[in-house]
Amino acid sequence: MMSRFLIIATCLVFVLAPLTTMAGSLGFSADWKYQKWSSDGDKSWSFYENYSLNFSRELTDTMSLTGSARYNKRRTEDRTLQRINPTLAFNWSNDLFSLCVSGTSSRRLDSRGPDYTTYTWDATLSGNWSVEWPSVRLYYGKSWRYDDQHPHNSNTRSTHKGVDLGYSFSMFKFYYNYRDSKGDDRVSDSTTRNYYHFGKVEASKSLFSHRLSLSASQQFSYNRTETETKAHGGVALVPVPVAMGYSGVDDSPDSGTLASNSALVDGDRFTSAGVEIGNTDDQNLGLETDYKEVNLVYVYTVDDVTGSWVSQFKWDLYKSDDGNDWDLVSSSLSFSYNHTMRRFEVKFPTVSAKYVKLYVAQNPGSGDVCVTEMEAYHEIRTGRGEVTTTSRSRSYRTDFNLGWRPWDKVSLSYSFSRNRSMPDPGPDSTNTSHSGSVSWNLSRYFSPTFSVSETKNKREGEKEDGSRTYSLTATSSPLDTLNLSGGMNRTENYRGGERESRSYTYNLYLTALLYPDLNASLDLVRTNSKDYREGGETNSFSGRLTTTARLSPQLTLDATGEYAKTSGEETTTSKRLGLSVTWRVSDILLLRTNQSWNWEEEQNSYGSSYTMSMAPTSKIQFNLQYSYSTFSGGESSHTYTTFASWAISSHFSLKTSYSYQKAGDSKSWNFGMQLTARF
Repeated sequence: MMSRFLIIATCLVFVLAPLTTMAGSLGFSADWKYQKWSSDGDKSWSFYENYSLNFSRELTDTMSLTGSARYNKRRTEDRTLQRINPTLAFNWSNDLFSLCVSGTSSRRLDSRGPDYTTYTWDATLSGNWSVEWPSVRLYYGKSWRYDDQHPHNSNTRSTHKGVDLGYSFSMFKFYYNYRDSKGDDRVSDSTTRNYYHFGKVEASKSLFSHRLSLSASQQFSYNRTETETKAHGGVALVPVPVAMGYSGVDDSPDSGTLASNSALVDGDRFTSAGVEIGNTDDQNLGLETDYKEVNLVYVYTVDDVTGSWVSQFKWDLYKSDDGNDWDLVSSSLSFSYNHTMRRFEVKFPTVSAKYVKLYVAQNPGSGDVCVTEMEAYHEIRTGRGEVTTTSRSRSYRTDFNLGWRPWDKVSLSYSFSRNRSMPDPGPDSTNTSHSGSVSWNLSRYFSPTFSVSETKNKREGEKEDGSRTYSLTATSSPLDTLNLSGGMNRTENYRGGERESRSYTYNLYLTALLYPDLNASLDLVRTNSKDYREGGETNSFSGRLTTTARLSPQLTLDATGEYAKTSGEETTTSKRLGLSVTWRVSDILLLRTNQSWNWEEEQNSYGSSYTMSMAPTSKIQFNLQYSYSTFSGGESSHTYTTFASWAISSHFSLKTSYSYQKAGDSKSWNFGMQLTARF
């Protein structure tokens, strides 16, 4: 298969090259990058190469052909990864319509995992007639994806088609979109059909010489998904679509948000998603399942986990409707490890929630177990040969905006938004927001703005949540060399109809030209917040003073001072002073130094860096840098870095870099070289 792809790519180059040189364009580029590094005696290396061929040809005044062929390869000591991506597109455009037909092939070769092949083709037809007529766009496409395993771990087919309609008349705009798709997963023996409708109406009008502007819109959407899954041995394994994956270390799994991690649900079962569970305590793995029923989760790992390690794992299941407050569903879950597929298979009672997560309550405490992928399923026992599941979702959104300028120096604005969502399964929800502001451009000395906003969130079966914000800001330019802005705002948050928290924020920001070559800015912020649920109160203050002095056309000095203090259950204080000097000695030589001092509660630190940049010719550039840092505990580090680039010709360029670091008894270095060709 690999040789066939190389033969096809080679034929494309030799066949298309003479055609494009006669009536079109042909471009070729290549990159070669070599890196080698060492850390505490452990050495490693990587080599990356990339080739890209792009061509285009005008067949007639209305027809064109474009395409590309890309190949890249990355080699390390223990892995080789290759990708081949040829594409071809035909475009036909005239006064009546535009037609685009395109095809793409992708081949991924992995020495440590299965090889993947993907084919896609799409066709789009849209009208080019006068804007007085409705706009129409039709599209259709297919895709295939499979691996080289026997039996397949991945083998899918999908088709999609749809239409976009748009029309503008007077002050109104109309838009409608329909799309349906069908996907066949031949590994899980399931077929998924999706139907989607979206419509929107907009209206906008300006009156009284644009002193009054009004706009409103109404939109709706409807989505229906049907999944048919074949049963084997009386069990149907229904795949559950996952919107996003999440991960994070948190020893309080009943509260707190997790960071999004799309690598957990990207379909790649062989590349680490950056999550380690064998030696990392309190690891959380979350999935956004949108109230679909789930009772089985697969957790894939990079390497096979030995039986003695598997027995030391313990899993707990949590669910949440907001991603912050979590309820324990079940602890000490039943699970097994599939050594052939390299995955944990965790079972639990059927749960339906916006988010679900697995908490690693216990692990071996030694050795790395890196997670690559997560999959959610609904395991259904049935006496029939097939199980069909259906989900629906409807949503409506209303927006209204008003802007009024009764006088030249006074302006008012108001906006309203209401969004109602009705998923099935799942609770209905309604989100409403109002905001308004009044601005008075009195003079250069005083221009105030007052604004108010409120949001309300109501979920079916729960009490209403909301927040209100009041703010007053003002700007002033009393002098040509002085600008000031400041304000205050109050925010109140409500949860379940009860006040949850309140905060006040006061800020002042000014910039000044003290002398023709001396600028300064001052930023002050003070905050007071109170948590009514926990009963705590926090006060914070921060200030930042920055100055820039141009001592000469070649010499510039920057100085920054920062101070921050936070008091609550604990009081913390931090201070920082930074200095930077830049000296452009000549057109070919630049010198720069940075010095910084940090004072914190438990540790002080000092850092410095010295940089020399040279460009002896227009084609050669290089720089040298030395960095030093020390901490109050006695630790220190030294870093040496070099970089050079050489534009060998109009077609070739070369870049090299080297760095060496010594931190205590630890030593590391990194070397890299990159050669680029462009034609």
